[in-house]
Amino acid sequence: MKTKVRLYWLLGAMLLLVTTLAIASLAVIWHLRAEGMAVIKANYNSIAYVEAMTGALDFEPDTATRHAVLLDQLRLQQANVTDPGEQEATTRLSHAVQNLIATPSDKALATDVRKAAANLLEINRTAIMHKAEAQEHLADRAMAWISLAATFAVVIAFSLFLGMPNLLVEPIRKLTEGIDRIAAGHYDERVELPRTDEFGHMADRFNSMAAELQHWSSGNMAKIMAEKARAEAVINCLRHPSIGVDDQQRILFMNRQAAELLGVDAGDLLRQPIGTAAKGNDLLAFILNANGNSNFKAVLHGREQRFTVEATPIEANHASLGTVYMLHNVTPYLERDEARTMFLATISHELKTPLASTDIGLGLLERQQATHLTADQAAIIEDLRKDHQRLVRIVSELLDMAQVETGRVRVNLGQQDLRAIVKEAVDALRSAADARKVRIEIHLNLPVPHVLADADKATWALINLISNAVRHAPSDSTVAIACHAVGNEVHVTVADQGPGLTAEQRRHLFERFAPHAGTGTGLGLSIARDLMRAMDGDITFLPGGRSGSSFTMQFKAAPAA
Repeated sequence: MKTKVRLYWLLGAMLLLVTTLAIASLAVIWHLRAEGMAVIKANYNSIAYVEAMTGALDFEPDTATRHAVLLDQLRLQQANVTDPGEQEATTRLSHAVQNLIATPSDKALATDVRKAAANLLEINRTAIMHKAEAQEHLADRAMAWISLAATFAVVIAFSLFLGMPNLLVEPIRKLTEGIDRIAAGHYDERVELPRTDEFGHMADRFNSMAAELQHWSSGNMAKIMAEKARAEAVINCLRHPSIGVDDQQRILFMNRQAAELLGVDAGDLLRQPIGTAAKGNDLLAFILNANGNSNFKAVLHGREQRFTVEATPIEANHASLGTVYMLHNVTPYLERDEARTMFLATISHELKTPLASTDIGLGLLERQQATHLTADQAAIIEDLRKDHQRLVRIVSELLDMAQVETGRVRVNLGQQDLRAIVKEAVDALRSAADARKVRIEIHLNLPVPHVLADADKATWALINLISNAVRHAPSDSTVAIACHAVGNEVHVTVADQGPGLTAEQRRHLFERFAPHAGTGTGLGLSIARDLMRAMDGDITFLPGGRSGSSFTMQFKAAPAA
């Protein structure tokens, strides 16, 4: 029999017992209630009628009213006859009342009425007592039957209480123990349940599963080892040195390239905690403690090379399984970058000589312009001068960029008068500003405006900012230069009233060859900021209103003398 059918039978039997007991109890209680109501109602009414008649005889002085009360109560009593002997007593009372009404002055007839009323009263009181005794016997019998039924129901329920847990819990316990043993790797575990219900079927399927797992465990171990060897071969074929750490902070794998770089035997470190593995090997400790991307120098194949460390978490199903540390050899990229920088520096330096010769030739032509050149020839020379100046500016910026990238830029820091730096930069661009009808205003709010800077480099950076502001400022506008102290720094702000920068231009503002450059190279702002940072300062862009651009140069204030 299936477990579901057994549960239906057991719970159905319990439901039947409870329902039968409830129906029997309700029936007995209803019967007792009905009988009790009849006793109280009929006999109590008769007693009330008789007492009303005797009260009228004793206390009512008016004869007509007394007779009316006697007849009214007598009529009610005649309709309320319920017990044996009550009909005869009511008839005698009726005769006595009729006689008294016929002869109201005869006191003996009033006495007959009282005697007949007393007899009727006694009959109803006796009936109440007999009915009460009968109700008591009925209640005793009902209590006995209800107690018997309740006892039987309790016995059945207690039997079910003892039997159902064993029916359901015991097979579940055995299955749970078997599952725990299988989970621990004991695939020879079997569950014995000699039953034909669902639990028996579940035990059979469980034993079949355990047999399959045992077969798989014994028959596929060789395949697992082969896959492990294949995975190790793949890891060793990785071009970059790689180290894996599991979630328990133990060395999970280390390929041949990493072992060669560290000078260790990978097999000796596998499954070791990283704290133990890193003892005596500072390079391994540095790699395992790398936070994000770190770089270091190491000697490989007798040559110093530079590596970066990339730590990548291993995650599956939103759970951390460990970390893979991959080392990238960036030496070839650095060498190519250094070669590019040296090429820029060399080509820029070599271009300066022919540009200087071209400048001399243009100067000679310009001096002949007033007497020997036509208007068209003078216009051509003027265009050549503009192109020459643009080439000189580009070559100078490329040379400065090359110096900054190679770290060969030299700054001579010292106490400099900021007023002199600002004045020199403004004087250099005064004619260009006048030609574009742009006013340059200077606001110095410094009691002792001395800063730590290289005067030439600071002037060059400030000229770059003012030149950009003048170039983008509209005619009849103002370029404001404000100087003020902020803590231990001195800020120089250059603000114009031009069209301002777009969001795209602001994102690439200090990048070299950036899209904000317009007709220029985009190197000026980048080089100016690098020069300021070399002087322990900076250049920042100040987001302002709807129009215009504002840049701030930040200098370290010179200590007081």
